[in-house]
Amino acid sequence: MLTSLSIDRYPTQVPYDNTWSILSNARQLLPNIDYNHIKSGNVNISHLRTYLTVADDQEDDITIVRTFILFMMGHLWFQTANNTVPLGYFAAAADLDSAAQYD
Repeated sequence: MLTSLSIDRYPTQVPYDNTWSILSNARQLLPNIDYNHIKSGNVNISHLRTYLTVADDQEDDITIVRTFILFMMGHLWFQTANNTVPLGYFAAAADLDSAAQYD
């Protein structure tokens, strides 16, 4: 689970970056996103759910993984946020090689 609670001596905090709130940047990780899905720098969880259906012709499995991480953040961390999650947390899923370092 991604948290900023110190488990080890030198914790690595989950990164946050507002640049992912810009539509052109968000499209790098969510190709089907448009202005209707973003409100105040947040994405609707219902839109994230559309990426979680695995199709036979799905070419970019990493998109599903990144979306799942953001989807779970929305359900675990932002339960009272009107079914949205801040796009800035895509910084945590942009480089999945560093995800193992988060506490």
